[in-house]
Amino acid sequence: MTRVTFQVSGGPAFFPGLAAPRTIDVKALPEPTRHELNSLIEDTRFFSLPSPPTNPGAADHQTYRITVEDDARRHTVVVSDPVMSEPLQRLIDLLRDL
Repeated sequence: MTRVTFQVSGGPAFFPGLAAPRTIDVKALPEPTRHELNSLIEDTRFFSLPSPPTNPGAADHQTYRITVEDDARRHTVVVSDPVMSEPLQRLIDLLRDL
């Protein structure tokens, strides 16, 4: 079973009380969405990504905290705008839409 936890913080319209993390049970997603999400996790090489420090002084930038858990692994990545990796940006966009 794979679960993804996604949380957005920061940015000009950030409200801390509304920034609760969302947990997505990948198995419960429709097949096309599940396939796309799993492909993006692979394309980003998510479990090998470092979690770079956020950019200090970038209060107007959004920060994304993504945790992916499967049966054997758990990994968290924290990344801030601008996201330089196209596959990682596509993953963030998909998670936002879910």
